[in-house]
Amino acid sequence: MKKVIFGFALQLVSAVPLEALDAWSLEKCSIYKRAWSSYDAGLPELSTGFRASNKAFILSGCQARVSACPLNDADLEVADQLSWIMVMQGAPGSFLPFSCSQPSQTAS
Repeated sequence: MKKVIFGFALQLVSAVPLEALDAWSLEKCSIYKRAWSSYDAGLPELSTGFRASNKAFILSGCQARVSACPLNDADLEVADQLSWIMVMQGAPGSFLPFSCSQPSQTAS
């Protein structure tokens, strides 16, 4: 857990300053923030990690490479809906923070 918190803090510190972002980057983040807010407020069943990752992404001006991994059905539904909203607004899939990293396996 300490590694996750440290990783979020490091990403936020190394993110591009908000005043340096171009208009399209700011608009994408604004669209994402509005869409996220509508789901965040109405779905208490969202997992803590998914909620925290999305909030960290937004606080970074949507610049931090967080890993917002859907952990339950509610998370997955919200990730799907946010993906559709953003793509319909013209944002590329690479903009979205959704990913699930798996630990690498070492050969024995």
